[in-house]
Amino acid sequence: MMIPEPWEQHTTMDERRKAFYEYHAAMLEPWDGPASIVFTDGRQIGATLDRNGLRPSRYIITDDDMVIMGSETGVLPIPESKIVRKWRLQPGKMFLIDLEQGRMINDEELKAGLASAKPYKQWIENLRIKLDDVAEATVAPAS
Repeated sequence: MMIPEPWEQHTTMDERRKAFYEYHAAMLEPWDGPASIVFTDGRQIGATLDRNGLRPSRYIITDDDMVIMGSETGVLPIPESKIVRKWRLQPGKMFLIDLEQGRMINDEELKAGLASAKPYKQWIENLRIKLDDVAEATVAPAS
């Protein structure tokens, strides 16, 4: 919501996801600058990268389920033999670990769940007022 992926011109994006972004765009101007943000609520921990990918966020997962993320590789001295996955956060994507479920939730699953949680498209259609639909004033302004 705060750092959305590029959605306005995305022709293949799911309509529910587009509606999610459009609904929230009316409340909050998107942050478009370079950013890699990490967040947690104690049950989940995640990260998101700006839509242009201007800040690096690399991560590794070890064979004992440790996840290490940083802007640079080699933040901690982890032997290559312990690394089971080495990757980077993609522009506009999110990374989430659910500690209660004990699993990573990929970007697609995470955003599909958020987009389908509420009827965002219906809310937009019910509440949107287009300038073309607003009648012109029939009373002359006071002088």
